[in-house]
Amino acid sequence: MFVRPDGLEAERAVAAACGRSWARAPMYGRARRLLVERTPEHFLEELEKNVGPMAERVRVAPEDMRQTKWDAMSRLQPLPRARREVEALWLADLLTAGDFFVEFQPIFDLSTGSVIGHEGLMRGRGDGSTPRLAAEMFPAAESLQVDRTFERFSWTCVLEEARGLPAESLLFLNVNPRLIGRSEHALAALGEETERRGVPFSRLVLDLVEIETLPSAPELAPALTVPRDLGTVIALDDVTSGYGALQLCHALQPEWIKVDSEVTRGIARDPRRRAILKFLADLSREFSFTLVAEGIESAEDLDVCAAEGVGAAQGYFLARPAVQPPDPSAGFRDWVASRPHGQQSA
Repeated sequence: MFVRPDGLEAERAVAAACGRSWARAPMYGRARRLLVERTPEHFLEELEKNVGPMAERVRVAPEDMRQTKWDAMSRLQPLPRARREVEALWLADLLTAGDFFVEFQPIFDLSTGSVIGHEGLMRGRGDGSTPRLAAEMFPAAESLQVDRTFERFSWTCVLEEARGLPAESLLFLNVNPRLIGRSEHALAALGEETERRGVPFSRLVLDLVEIETLPSAPELAPALTVPRDLGTVIALDDVTSGYGALQLCHALQPEWIKVDSEVTRGIARDPRRRAILKFLADLSREFSFTLVAEGIESAEDLDVCAAEGVGAAQGYFLARPAVQPPDPSAGFRDWVASRPHGQQSA
Protein backbone atom coordinates (compact mmCIF):
# COMPACT_ATOMS: atom_id res chain seq x y z
CA MET A 1 0.00 0.00 0.00
CA PHE A 2 1.29 3.48 -0.85
CA VAL A 3 0.83 6.26 1.70
CA ARG A 4 1.22 9.89 0.75
CA PRO A 5 1.88 12.03 3.85
CA ASP A 6 1.13 15.71 3.44
CA GLY A 7 4.40 17.15 4.71
CA LEU A 8 7.36 16.11 6.81
CA GLU A 9 5.45 15.97 10.10
CA ALA A 10 2.91 13.57 8.64
CA GLU A 11 5.74 11.45 7.24
CA ARG A 12 7.23 11.22 10.72
CA ALA A 13 3.83 10.21 12.06
CA VAL A 14 3.66 7.33 9.57
CA ALA A 15 7.16 6.26 10.52
CA ALA A 16 6.27 6.34 14.21
CA ALA A 17 3.13 4.29 13.64
CA CYS A 18 4.67 1.67 11.40
CA GLY A 19 8.15 1.32 12.89
CA ARG A 20 10.67 0.01 10.38
CA SER A 21 8.07 -1.65 8.15
CA TRP A 22 8.03 1.11 5.57
CA ALA A 23 10.30 2.48 2.86
CA ARG A 24 10.43 5.80 1.06
CA ALA A 25 9.25 5.51 -2.53
CA PRO A 26 10.41 7.85 -5.35
CA MET A 27 9.31 11.46 -5.08
CA TYR A 28 6.68 12.76 -7.48
CA GLY A 29 6.72 16.53 -7.57
CA ARG A 30 6.50 17.66 -3.97
CA ALA A 31 4.61 14.61 -2.75
CA ARG A 32 6.26 12.03 -0.55
CA ARG A 33 5.21 8.42 -1.15
CA LEU A 34 5.88 5.74 1.44
CA LEU A 35 5.48 2.04 0.75
CA VAL A 36 3.88 0.49 3.84
CA GLU A 37 3.59 -3.25 4.34
CA ARG A 38 0.09 -3.10 5.77
CA THR A 39 -3.47 -3.46 4.64
CA PRO A 40 -5.36 -0.15 4.77
CA GLU A 41 -7.43 -1.43 7.71
CA HIS A 42 -4.37 -2.45 9.71
CA PHE A 43 -2.53 0.75 8.85
CA LEU A 44 -5.36 3.01 10.05
CA GLU A 45 -5.75 1.02 13.24
CA GLU A 46 -2.05 1.34 14.07
CA LEU A 47 -1.87 4.97 13.06
CA GLU A 48 -4.74 6.12 15.24
CA LYS A 49 -3.57 4.02 18.16
CA ASN A 50 -0.06 5.47 18.13
CA VAL A 51 -0.33 9.07 17.01
CA GLY A 52 -4.00 9.95 16.76
CA PRO A 53 -6.29 10.55 13.78
CA MET A 54 -4.81 12.03 10.63
CA ALA A 55 -7.87 12.46 8.45
CA GLU A 56 -6.69 15.52 6.54
CA ARG A 57 -3.01 14.68 6.31
CA VAL A 58 -2.59 11.17 4.83
CA ARG A 59 -3.76 9.78 1.51
CA VAL A 60 -4.19 6.04 0.97
CA ALA A 61 -4.58 5.26 -2.72
CA PRO A 62 -3.60 1.93 -4.26
CA GLU A 63 -4.93 3.16 -7.63
CA ASP A 64 -5.78 6.85 -7.49
CA MET A 65 -3.45 9.26 -5.68
CA ARG A 66 -6.20 11.90 -5.61
CA GLN A 67 -8.24 9.82 -3.17
CA THR A 68 -7.94 10.43 0.54
CA LYS A 69 -7.82 7.47 2.87
CA TRP A 70 -11.42 8.24 3.75
CA ASP A 71 -12.41 8.00 0.08
CA ALA A 72 -10.62 4.66 -0.22
CA MET A 73 -12.41 3.38 2.89
CA SER A 74 -15.87 4.86 2.57
CA ARG A 75 -17.18 3.49 5.87
CA LEU A 76 -14.86 5.80 7.85
CA GLN A 77 -15.43 9.47 8.55
CA PRO A 78 -12.88 12.29 9.04
CA LEU A 79 -11.94 13.09 12.64
CA PRO A 80 -11.90 16.81 13.44
CA ARG A 81 -8.68 17.02 15.50
CA ALA A 82 -6.50 15.28 12.93
CA ARG A 83 -4.48 18.25 11.80
CA ARG A 84 -3.75 19.53 15.28
CA GLU A 85 -2.51 16.15 16.48
CA VAL A 86 -0.24 15.64 13.52
CA GLU A 87 1.15 19.16 13.84
CA ALA A 88 2.03 18.41 17.47
CA LEU A 89 4.41 15.60 16.51
CA TRP A 90 7.39 17.97 16.57
CA LEU A 91 7.02 18.02 20.35
CA ALA A 92 7.45 14.26 20.46
CA ASP A 93 10.71 14.73 18.55
CA LEU A 94 11.83 17.39 21.02
CA LEU A 95 11.02 15.22 24.01
CA THR A 96 13.05 12.41 22.50
CA ALA A 97 16.15 14.21 21.29
CA GLY A 98 15.55 17.95 21.37
CA ASP A 99 16.94 20.81 23.34
CA PHE A 100 14.85 22.58 25.97
CA PHE A 101 15.97 25.81 27.54
CA VAL A 102 14.58 28.68 29.59
CA GLU A 103 14.55 32.39 28.94
CA PHE A 104 13.80 34.98 31.59
CA GLN A 105 11.91 38.21 31.05
CA PRO A 106 12.24 40.85 33.78
CA ILE A 107 9.29 42.58 35.39
CA PHE A 108 10.09 46.17 36.35
CA ASP A 109 8.75 48.46 39.05
CA LEU A 110 7.52 51.55 37.17
CA SER A 111 8.16 53.96 40.00
CA THR A 112 11.85 53.09 40.40
CA GLY A 113 12.83 51.22 37.22
CA SER A 114 14.19 48.36 39.33
CA VAL A 115 13.59 44.66 38.67
CA ILE A 116 10.87 43.07 40.78
CA GLY A 117 11.15 39.59 39.39
CA HIS A 118 11.59 37.40 36.32
CA GLU A 119 9.10 35.26 34.43
CA GLY A 120 10.54 31.91 33.39
CA LEU A 121 9.64 31.05 29.77
CA MET A 122 10.09 27.55 28.34
CA ARG A 123 11.63 27.19 24.88
CA GLY A 124 12.40 24.17 22.71
CA ARG A 125 14.81 23.78 19.82
CA GLY A 126 14.95 20.87 17.39
CA ASP A 127 17.55 20.10 14.75
CA GLY A 128 18.54 23.57 13.64
CA SER A 129 14.95 24.77 13.81
CA THR A 130 13.56 28.05 15.06
CA PRO A 131 12.91 27.85 18.84
CA ARG A 132 9.39 26.83 19.78
CA LEU A 133 7.61 29.03 22.30
CA ALA A 134 5.65 27.94 25.36
CA ALA A 135 2.46 29.10 23.64
CA GLU A 136 3.09 26.39 21.02
CA MET A 137 4.45 23.66 23.29
CA PHE A 138 1.70 23.44 25.85
CA PRO A 139 -1.17 23.03 23.34
CA ALA A 140 0.98 20.43 21.56
CA ALA A 141 1.48 18.57 24.85
CA GLU A 142 -2.28 18.58 25.39
CA SER A 143 -2.83 17.21 21.90
CA LEU A 144 -0.32 14.41 22.54
CA GLN A 145 -1.99 13.76 25.93
CA VAL A 146 1.16 14.45 27.92
CA ASP A 147 0.10 17.86 29.25
CA ARG A 148 0.34 17.00 32.97
CA THR A 149 3.75 15.38 32.59
CA PHE A 150 5.00 18.23 30.44
CA GLU A 151 3.74 20.78 32.97
CA ARG A 152 5.90 19.24 35.70
CA PHE A 153 8.83 18.99 33.29
CA SER A 154 8.53 22.72 32.58
CA TRP A 155 8.56 23.50 36.31
CA THR A 156 11.72 21.46 36.65
CA CYS A 157 13.47 23.31 33.83
CA VAL A 158 12.52 26.78 35.07
CA LEU A 159 13.37 26.08 38.72
CA GLU A 160 16.74 24.61 37.73
CA GLU A 161 17.73 27.69 35.75
CA ALA A 162 16.25 30.10 38.30
CA ARG A 163 19.09 29.33 40.68
CA GLY A 164 21.14 31.74 38.58
CA LEU A 165 18.78 34.68 39.15
CA PRO A 166 19.63 37.44 41.64
CA ALA A 167 18.76 36.32 45.16
CA GLU A 168 16.29 39.16 45.68
CA SER A 169 14.34 38.51 42.46
CA LEU A 170 10.89 36.95 42.50
CA LEU A 171 10.33 34.00 40.17
CA PHE A 172 7.05 34.08 38.23
CA LEU A 173 6.37 30.41 37.44
CA ASN A 174 3.60 29.64 34.95
CA VAL A 175 1.04 27.14 36.29
CA ASN A 176 -2.01 25.94 34.38
CA PRO A 177 -4.83 25.72 36.95
CA ARG A 178 -6.78 23.33 34.73
CA LEU A 179 -4.07 20.72 35.29
CA ILE A 180 -4.06 20.72 39.07
CA GLY A 181 -6.54 19.03 41.36
CA ARG A 182 -8.88 20.73 43.77
CA SER A 183 -7.27 19.56 47.02
CA GLU A 184 -4.61 21.05 49.27
CA HIS A 185 -2.18 18.37 48.06
CA ALA A 186 -2.61 19.20 44.37
CA LEU A 187 0.67 21.09 44.08
CA ALA A 188 2.76 18.64 46.11
CA ALA A 189 4.87 17.85 43.03
CA LEU A 190 5.70 21.53 42.61
CA GLY A 191 6.70 21.71 46.28
CA GLU A 192 9.02 18.74 45.80
CA GLU A 193 10.71 20.30 42.77
CA THR A 194 11.08 23.66 44.54
CA GLU A 195 12.67 22.15 47.65
CA ARG A 196 14.98 19.94 45.61
CA ARG A 197 16.46 22.99 43.88
CA GLY A 198 16.65 25.19 46.92
CA VAL A 199 14.35 27.94 45.67
CA PRO A 200 12.72 29.60 48.72
CA PHE A 201 8.94 29.60 48.62
CA SER A 202 9.03 33.28 49.52
CA ARG A 203 10.54 34.01 46.07
CA LEU A 204 7.90 32.04 44.17
CA VAL A 205 4.93 33.62 42.40
CA LEU A 206 2.45 31.09 41.02
CA ASP A 207 1.53 32.68 37.71
CA LEU A 208 -1.88 31.15 36.92
CA VAL A 209 -2.35 31.11 33.15
CA GLU A 210 -5.53 30.71 31.08
CA ILE A 211 -7.56 31.99 34.02
CA GLU A 212 -10.32 33.27 31.72
CA THR A 213 -11.28 29.64 30.97
CA LEU A 214 -11.40 28.39 34.56
CA PRO A 215 -14.61 26.42 35.16
CA SER A 216 -14.87 27.42 38.83
CA ALA A 217 -12.34 29.63 40.56
CA PRO A 218 -13.56 28.89 44.13
CA GLU A 219 -12.86 25.20 43.57
CA LEU A 220 -9.23 26.04 42.86
CA ALA A 221 -8.69 27.82 46.17
CA PRO A 222 -7.95 24.65 48.24
CA ALA A 223 -5.05 23.76 45.93
CA LEU A 224 -3.41 27.10 46.76
CA THR A 225 -3.73 26.76 50.55
CA VAL A 226 -0.44 24.95 51.23
CA PRO A 227 1.71 27.05 48.84
CA ARG A 228 0.34 30.22 50.42
CA ASP A 229 1.04 28.91 53.93
CA LEU A 230 4.65 28.34 52.83
CA GLY A 231 5.05 31.92 51.63
CA THR A 232 4.18 31.69 47.93
CA VAL A 233 2.02 34.40 46.38
CA ILE A 234 -0.42 34.30 43.47
CA ALA A 235 -0.56 36.11 40.14
CA LEU A 236 -3.41 35.94 37.65
CA ASP A 237 -2.03 35.96 34.10
CA ASP A 238 -3.56 37.07 30.79
CA VAL A 239 -6.39 39.09 32.31
CA THR A 240 -8.43 40.78 29.59
CA SER A 241 -11.64 41.91 31.29
CA GLY A 242 -12.62 43.65 34.48
CA TYR A 243 -15.58 41.35 35.18
CA GLY A 244 -13.46 38.20 35.06
CA ALA A 245 -10.85 39.77 37.31
CA LEU A 246 -13.51 40.82 39.83
CA GLN A 247 -14.70 37.22 40.25
CA LEU A 248 -11.19 35.83 40.49
CA CYS A 249 -10.04 38.47 42.97
CA HIS A 250 -12.89 37.58 45.28
CA ALA A 251 -12.21 33.83 45.03
CA LEU A 252 -8.40 33.66 44.95
CA GLN A 253 -7.20 36.96 46.49
CA PRO A 254 -4.11 37.30 44.28
CA GLU A 255 -1.21 39.60 45.05
CA TRP A 256 -0.58 40.33 41.34
CA ILE A 257 -2.76 40.68 38.26
CA LYS A 258 -1.05 40.68 34.87
CA VAL A 259 -2.99 42.59 32.24
CA ASP A 260 -2.79 40.79 28.90
CA SER A 261 -1.16 42.44 25.88
CA GLU A 262 -4.57 42.27 24.19
CA VAL A 263 -5.46 45.18 26.47
CA THR A 264 -2.15 47.02 26.79
CA ARG A 265 -0.74 46.90 23.26
CA GLY A 266 -1.75 50.07 21.46
CA ILE A 267 -3.63 51.35 24.51
CA ALA A 268 -2.38 54.89 23.92
CA ARG A 269 -4.62 55.05 20.83
CA ASP A 270 -7.61 53.06 22.09
CA PRO A 271 -9.99 54.63 24.65
CA ARG A 272 -11.89 51.36 25.12
CA ARG A 273 -8.78 49.48 26.19
CA ARG A 274 -7.88 52.34 28.49
CA ALA A 275 -11.32 52.07 30.11
CA ILE A 276 -10.72 48.39 30.85
CA LEU A 277 -7.34 49.21 32.39
CA LYS A 278 -8.86 51.98 34.48
CA PHE A 279 -11.45 49.55 35.86
CA LEU A 280 -8.70 47.05 36.73
CA ALA A 281 -6.73 49.82 38.43
CA ASP A 282 -9.78 50.65 40.56
CA LEU A 283 -10.00 46.97 41.50
CA SER A 284 -6.33 46.93 42.43
CA ARG A 285 -6.92 49.64 45.00
CA GLU A 286 -10.02 47.89 46.33
CA PHE A 287 -8.41 44.43 46.61
CA SER A 288 -4.81 45.55 47.30
CA PHE A 289 -3.05 43.79 44.45
CA THR A 290 -0.42 45.13 42.04
CA LEU A 291 -1.17 45.48 38.34
CA VAL A 292 1.48 44.28 35.86
CA ALA A 293 1.15 45.43 32.25
CA GLU A 294 2.28 42.72 29.81
CA GLY A 295 3.37 43.11 26.21
CA ILE A 296 4.53 46.72 26.41
CA GLU A 297 6.23 47.69 23.15
CA SER A 298 6.26 51.49 23.22
CA ALA A 299 6.90 54.40 25.56
CA GLU A 300 3.45 55.81 24.73
CA ASP A 301 1.66 52.69 25.96
CA LEU A 302 3.82 52.63 29.08
CA ASP A 303 2.92 56.27 29.77
CA VAL A 304 -0.77 55.38 29.77
CA CYS A 305 -0.28 52.36 32.00
CA ALA A 306 1.68 54.38 34.54
CA ALA A 307 -0.91 57.18 34.46
CA GLU A 308 -3.75 54.73 35.15
CA GLY A 309 -2.08 53.18 38.19
CA VAL A 310 -0.16 50.17 36.83
CA GLY A 311 2.65 49.37 39.26
CA ALA A 312 4.87 47.13 37.13
CA ALA A 313 5.38 46.10 33.52
CA GLN A 314 7.13 43.72 31.16
CA GLY A 315 7.53 43.64 27.40
CA TYR A 316 9.98 44.15 24.56
CA PHE A 317 10.18 47.89 25.19
CA LEU A 318 11.54 47.21 28.68
CA ALA A 319 13.65 44.10 28.01
CA ARG A 320 13.45 41.08 25.72
CA PRO A 321 13.55 37.56 27.16
CA ALA A 322 17.03 36.02 27.30
CA VAL A 323 18.78 32.99 28.76
CA GLN A 324 20.83 35.27 31.00
CA PRO A 325 18.63 37.77 32.87
CA PRO A 326 18.73 40.82 30.57
CA ASP A 327 19.41 44.41 31.51
CA PRO A 328 16.74 47.05 30.89
CA SER A 329 16.65 48.43 27.37
CA ALA A 330 18.01 51.86 26.55
CA GLY A 331 14.48 53.02 25.74
CA PHE A 332 13.19 52.00 29.16
CA ARG A 333 16.16 53.58 30.95
CA ASP A 334 15.43 56.83 29.12
CA TRP A 335 11.75 56.54 30.06
CA VAL A 336 12.59 56.13 33.75
CA ALA A 337 15.08 59.00 33.63
CA SER A 338 12.51 61.31 32.02
CA ARG A 339 10.04 60.94 34.88
CA PRO A 340 10.21 63.26 37.89
CA HIS A 341 12.40 61.74 40.62
CA GLY A 342 10.38 59.54 42.92
CA GLN A 343 7.21 59.88 40.85
CA GLN A 344 4.76 57.10 41.66
CA SER A 345 2.18 55.52 39.41
CA ALA A 346 -1.18 57.18 39.83
